[in-house]
Amino acid sequence: MASNSTVGSDERVLDIVEALKELRTAGVTELADALDMPKSTVHVHLSTLKDRGYVVQDESQQYQLSLKFLDVGMEVREMQEMYEEVVPKLDEIADETNEKAWWVTEENGKAIFLAKSLGSRAIRTNARIGQHTELYELAGGMATLSVLSETRREEILDSYDFPLSDGRSREDLEAELNTVQERGVAYGTEQFLKGVTGVGAPLTDNAGNVYGAISISGPADRLDYERIETDLADLVRGISGELRVNLSYR
Repeated sequence: MASNSTVGSDERVLDIVEALKELRTAGVTELADALDMPKSTVHVHLSTLKDRGYVVQDESQQYQLSLKFLDVGMEVREMQEMYEEVVPKLDEIADETNEKAWWVTEENGKAIFLAKSLGSRAIRTNARIGQHTELYELAGGMATLSVLSETRREEILDSYDFPLSDGRSREDLEAELNTVQERGVAYGTEQFLKGVTGVGAPLTDNAGNVYGAISISGPADRLDYERIETDLADLVRGISGELRVNLSYR
């Protein structure tokens, strides 16, 4: 339901878009039932979205989101201030480690996957660019949380239900974030994907602006503690430091 500060028709359009994202394809009746909207209302909004190129119909006349959303998303991603600086460094990491390198950032309290590069032994998972998840589930997310302003960090922590699904209390999470801040990297805990771990380092500039984090992910049996501690942690710390200088003085 729309709040006093939102427009009801806009809310309904976005509900339809999000439902199509979840359902992949759907007809008017299915969407109306799923969203508890009149079929006539759903049809009018779908017609508008189709006219503007944001939905298409397949051979069975089912509706689905169009690739126009990809165009919008790519444009937004490339507007990120560090995009041209970060992506080549992800390629460097992937080439050197043979693993998967990620750039994640924070928006609306969530971790968003912005870019990736695949090494020759990178694992294939269902994690995708544009995907949102909880910051505390990722090494890159924890690295990002560790360098946010105290006010912003508190806002995000206030939005969590403690204890977390893994049993961590707020005190546990805050202590872990302090440790991450001190050592400059965060280690994965297999929270996001079972059997997958990694290491992440925050991306900041000298003015204290936060641009997310870079991270390396891979199977936990290959990215064991010794490899992370003696090899990968120094790599992501070094590259995040290089990017910090590049952004601060360009």
